[in-house]
Amino acid sequence: MLKYMSKYFLAFFIFCFISPPLWGQKSAAADFTISPVRIFFDNRTQTAILTITNESAEDLTLQLKTFSWQQDETGKDVYSPTEDIIFFPKIFKIQGGEEKIVRLGTKIPPARHEKTYRLYLEEIPAAQADGAAVVRILMKIGVPIFIKPLEEEIKGSLVRAELQNGTLALTVNNEGNIHFVIRKISVTGKNYAGKEVFTTETGGGYLHGNVSKGFEIKMPADACPDAATLEINIDTDRHSIDDEINISKEMCRP
Repeated sequence: MLKYMSKYFLAFFIFCFISPPLWGQKSAAADFTISPVRIFFDNRTQTAILTITNESAEDLTLQLKTFSWQQDETGKDVYSPTEDIIFFPKIFKIQGGEEKIVRLGTKIPPARHEKTYRLYLEEIPAAQADGAAVVRILMKIGVPIFIKPLEEEIKGSLVRAELQNGTLALTVNNEGNIHFVIRKISVTGKNYAGKEVFTTETGGGYLHGNVSKGFEIKMPADACPDAATLEINIDTDRHSIDDEINISKEMCRP
C-alpha cells in the first residue's frame, strides 16, 4: 500500500489551490492511502477493487473519472474520456480514519495489444464554515489500469545514442505489445584504460507498446572530456537494455 502524503508532494499529480495571502492563514491537506496502486485486467479477471483509506481526522470528498491513456509518436502521454472502464461510486465522502471501496470492471476484452487507462481520484475541497483563509493542497492522483494482451510480447531496444555539445540524446523503442517501466537510465563514462571517470543517472517512466521515446542527458562538463566510451544501461521492470558508444573530447564541449 502506497501512502500519498501531500506535505512531501508524493503523488502522481498535484494540483494546488492557494487562497489570498491573508494573515492568520491555516493549512490543510489530504492524507490518504490507496491499494492497489496499479490495476490489471485479463481474460480471466474483469473486475477489481480499489481501497481508499482516509488517514486524516477530517472528512475527505473524492471524485473519480477514467481516461484512455495513449502515448504519441514522441512518447508524450495523451488522455481522452472513455467508457471502457466501469466503476462505482463516482463521487463519495470518506470520514476521518475510515476507508471506502471502489468497484471497477471493464467492458473491453483482451486483444492483440495492451490497452491502457488511468483512473483519476480528485479531491473536492470542503467549504470553510468559519470563513478563515485556508491554503489547500488538492490531490489529483492517476491510478494506471491495464488490460493485458492475449499473449505478451516483450521487446525493447536502444535505437539512437548520440553525444553532441555535452548532451547525450537517446531514443528507446518499445517493440513489444505491452508497456514497460524505465526505472533508471545509467550512463558510465570510461577512459581509454577502461577506468570509470563518471556515472550519471536519470529516470524514464512508462513506455507503451509500439512507442518510442527520446531522452536527453547532460554529461558532467568536468569529467566528460576524460572519457573515451559511454556505457549505457536502461533498466526496466521487464528487461535490461545495454549499449556502448565511443566518444571524443569535441563531443563533450558545449
